[in-house]
Amino acid sequence: MTVHPDLRAHAARFSPEIWKSGERVYTAFGYSISSVSMIVGDEGLILIDTGAQEHDAAAIWTEFQKISDKPIKAVIYTHFHNDHVNGVGAFVSPEQVESGEVKVYAHRDLMKFVAGIGGYLAPLMGRRASYQFGAALPRDDTGFVHGGLGMPFNPGPRSFIAPTDTVAERTALTLCGVPLELVPTPGESDDHLSIWLPGDKILLTGDTIQGEALPNVYTLRGTPYRDPMAWVRTLDFVRDGFDADIIIPHHGHRLQGREEIEDVVTAYRDAIQFLHDQTLRGMNKGIKPADIARDLELPPHLANHHWLGEFYGTIKHIVPSIAGGYVGWFYGDPLDLAPLPAKDRAERHLALMGGAARVYGEAENADDLQWAMELASYLVSADPSEKHKSLKADILRKWAYEQCNPTWRNWALMCAQELDPAKGEQPQHLMAPPGVVRAFPPALILRTMTVRLKAEDALNTQIKVGFHIPELGKTHALEIRRGVCQFHEAAGTCDATLTVPRQFFIDLALRKTTWPEAIADGIIGLEGALNGFFGYFEKPGRPVDITFML
Repeated sequence: MTVHPDLRAHAARFSPEIWKSGERVYTAFGYSISSVSMIVGDEGLILIDTGAQEHDAAAIWTEFQKISDKPIKAVIYTHFHNDHVNGVGAFVSPEQVESGEVKVYAHRDLMKFVAGIGGYLAPLMGRRASYQFGAALPRDDTGFVHGGLGMPFNPGPRSFIAPTDTVAERTALTLCGVPLELVPTPGESDDHLSIWLPGDKILLTGDTIQGEALPNVYTLRGTPYRDPMAWVRTLDFVRDGFDADIIIPHHGHRLQGREEIEDVVTAYRDAIQFLHDQTLRGMNKGIKPADIARDLELPPHLANHHWLGEFYGTIKHIVPSIAGGYVGWFYGDPLDLAPLPAKDRAERHLALMGGAARVYGEAENADDLQWAMELASYLVSADPSEKHKSLKADILRKWAYEQCNPTWRNWALMCAQELDPAKGEQPQHLMAPPGVVRAFPPALILRTMTVRLKAEDALNTQIKVGFHIPELGKTHALEIRRGVCQFHEAAGTCDATLTVPRQFFIDLALRKTTWPEAIADGIIGLEGALNGFFGYFEKPGRPVDITFML
């Protein structure tokens, strides 16, 4: 068996189709990992989200054009996640937006999250996302089968167009002759919007109702903390604050009628609150989060609810996230305050277990794959030889094929490929698409340099360099001060000043050039002496492999 039967059955529910809701709303479901909705107005079309990438989005647009030949006049992003914004180029062009022909609406904080995730931690987050969504896995029964919330997260060209209009509070608009409201609904993300059509009694909720799976209060790729009770309050607002006849999430099937809406939204919010409350109950008893997660189960009426299968979120990683959100990483055992290095710890364990050869044999023949993984991890931590890495890779593959949660499966299979690349493609790194990079403000790109400072080389260095961007009329600065690099929004007095065109920052972020090259070519003007300033920063590059040691 290479695919858990529950996962196979779950995946079978996501075949492509177009739904019509009311008289004007159409939703493309099953074409991509997320859905895309179209509102047909009197004067044109309004898109809600755009899918994950342009190939899938183009297929959706082909189907939508069979329904209406009106032009797109507005795009609304429900939130910043890639699978909702990176297909936009298949529907509209940057030129259409720049000319005012098309408006793009979003929450005021959307660009903050686009820039934050794509800025400071771009190398790490890109790699982690590639693991969660199995970017390098074959699309068959030995690899990627499903994303949990929707169809495979397919590779393909990705685009992005920054919002032209943003809101931070409930806002009534009339677009293309259609009265609607943009309603902040924080939960999965803080920049989330739902779209309410009062005349049609239809609520499009994006990922506020995340999909037909236990909500992912924590996602393995990494995310800012998702406050579970803030999410619960939003779901209460969705349940009680709208007289909706239809709710359309952008993962999973639509909800129709008050009875189904009440059932699903209530179960959804109760599952989140149950996990929150019981986690804190256990913590107050002095139980470690790992032990709470091991023993905690949803009540049967929730565990067996058809919208709460553990195909995306899982109790075992939601509980530690909730605990960490309240008290951080330390749970009280002094052992964790200054742990031994992984290699040292592994070597001591192996010695007590009778040596590496004995542990290898135990891991190779163990029926308990969780225990086998742990044993193999000691071997890899102590001696990351090809033999040991190959053993752990084989165990990871066996373990992955038993999982019904696609995220767990994808991550384990990607780890196996990294440990033993001879048996699969090299793991891929999902970089931000050029459209996202072009939307980065120069200040963000300068800020990201602070986390690349080679502090050990700059402990006795003090220099301040200004960066003047003529098109923006702004001059920022970076100051290296004895091992710390401080960003200054306003430059003040500097030791040197660079005059930098806006386009250079885009080319830099896309790795088409470097600071020294642009200065040498005369693209960047220089006043003063840099004194080796850029040599104090590590060059941006691909992240190192994710390691699998204890």
